[in-house]
Amino acid sequence: MNCLDFRGEECPGPLVKTIRVLSKLRKGEKLVVLTTSKDCVEMLKQTIEVFGIAKIEVYNVDNYYKTRYI
Repeated sequence: MNCLDFRGEECPGPLVKTIRVLSKLRKGEKLVVLTTSKDCVEMLKQTIEVFGIAKIEVYNVDNYYKTRYI
């Protein structure tokens, strides 16, 4: 499983990097994104859903968000 750690960073940088990685994943591969920014989670979620790139699950873990793309 691939993991991107953007804790402490604000979008749009993590959004752009996430889309790049998602576009290179092979069928069946999964991606986890870690971030501390709720705004970034919302941007990621909206973009992924609008373009239908992947299914997304968001978890609030302690003091950060874990976003999983399948």
